[in-house]
Amino acid sequence: MADDLDAAKKRLRAYLNPSIRGKNTDAIIDSLSTGACHLIDNVEAINDSLYIVTAQGRYLDQRLADRDLTRPDNVGLSDEVFREIGIEVSNRKQVRDLLLNILRVIYGEEFTRATLNSSELETYALLDGDNLIIQYDDQEVVEVFFSTGQFTNINAATAQEVADSITKEIRRLGRTGSAVVKDNGAGPFVQLISETDGPSSTVRVLGGRAQNELKFKEIRPTSGLAATQWTFESVAGGLFRLRWTGGPDPSIGKVRKNDYVNVFGSGFDDDNKGTFTLVNVQSGLVNEAYVEFENPVGVPETQLQGTLDGVLFFNPLRSTINSKTSFASLFQVSASILEIFIPATTRVVRRDRQGAAHLQDTGPSIPDSEGPYAWDISKGFIIGQEECEITQIVDSGSTHIIEVDDSSDITDEPGFLVFGFGTSLEEGPVPYTARPSSTTLILDPSYTFENVHAAGTNVTLIAQNYVFEPAKDATDFPFYITDVVSGRFYAEELIALVAATGINVIITVLYPGDEGLGKWGDNVDSEKFYVWGEDPS
Repeated sequence: MADDLDAAKKRLRAYLNPSIRGKNTDAIIDSLSTGACHLIDNVEAINDSLYIVTAQGRYLDQRLADRDLTRPDNVGLSDEVFREIGIEVSNRKQVRDLLLNILRVIYGEEFTRATLNSSELETYALLDGDNLIIQYDDQEVVEVFFSTGQFTNINAATAQEVADSITKEIRRLGRTGSAVVKDNGAGPFVQLISETDGPSSTVRVLGGRAQNELKFKEIRPTSGLAATQWTFESVAGGLFRLRWTGGPDPSIGKVRKNDYVNVFGSGFDDDNKGTFTLVNVQSGLVNEAYVEFENPVGVPETQLQGTLDGVLFFNPLRSTINSKTSFASLFQVSASILEIFIPATTRVVRRDRQGAAHLQDTGPSIPDSEGPYAWDISKGFIIGQEECEITQIVDSGSTHIIEVDDSSDITDEPGFLVFGFGTSLEEGPVPYTARPSSTTLILDPSYTFENVHAAGTNVTLIAQNYVFEPAKDATDFPFYITDVVSGRFYAEELIALVAATGINVIITVLYPGDEGLGKWGDNVDSEKFYVWGEDPS
């Protein structure tokens, strides 16, 4: 607005004789400029509301309603997501691509594309010049290099720093795969995401020194230790052999042909270091067990492994969309049949603290992430943050002086308290008259307790001893509850809308297992190992 106002002033001034100046002239120009700016802003706002890419709120709803697309009332569908869906449907690409794009918008890339997770949590002890070899969608491999300047401390790299470095390097190479940070509760780790949606989506890691730190699936459970001794030797056929010749058994029998070995022990010759695909594997006793691979510059030597990760073996696991327990994708069963798999829940339902009502992790709200909360106007009062706990039993026979653990937060002025707030024995408002010490409170002697409150019961100061009246514009009620399946219903409606005539669509809904409901896959001891249906007994 300020820039537009200055521009309008200059434009009007340009039409005046430079000698016409003064406070009155400036006031007239300011008045005319302000009105013109509001007019320009209104024109721009009206113009924006005419197009899907710029319209917001009800104007976006109107633009997409013209294309027979309506925003569901019971789903927390933001303007950004609804606009993207509208653009995809309006473009009307081939049905298969259009449906994949719709699934990606509603469910997100994590469900529509192949992903691969690092097995190790942050931080990562990377070194300057470390590399990671990635293959997306069975295409040409991408080699990502890490440098000191990409990290605050490359020897203690965070998952966010690693993910950002991978994505930036991939973009620089002209590819569209990506890396993001995930956290399933144990801590942050790196996730690789494929370049494409659907059944052809794949991703796998084929080596690199950084793989020793990140450990993308899947590392072979070999057992080489720092004292394991290896002998490098050239053999017939142009191959190079890595033989176990002493120390702890490295369990080479767990390795398979076409696995790759990461040889990065600090004591090894630089020409022997690197990632090598295995062409032969021989298990057995010391001096008998070995692996063979191509390394035309390798030099003969015998050295100790030096560290636990000096020699590591990996299976180049090819992760696909079918590798997931739950995914959103479609398969062309025949020329006239599309089989679509979708998870039971979607990402379009709000799940952050602000603006939603869902069960949260433990811990208090933080700035800019308050809630969810609601006003209970049936209480007749509002509690504050000041609280303590009683250290004695309080009942109808108690004296008006009660013992508490620490009442320092309770004001010295007379007020009201609530005992056992939120419990079945909640009682209050209870009037108190004074706080003579940090371990005592004096209650109004005319009050008689109706319940028995055990030692340890919470006592909270009432901040407002009258009913709260929420604002009529709903600003005091900043969240709404959305069920977890509305987004899926909307996805099914969109699929039916865009499916071409003559194409039969079969939709299969993938429901979750018992992870998070019981004991993570233990069907014997889990308190709940089925999600719906009749009792299996």
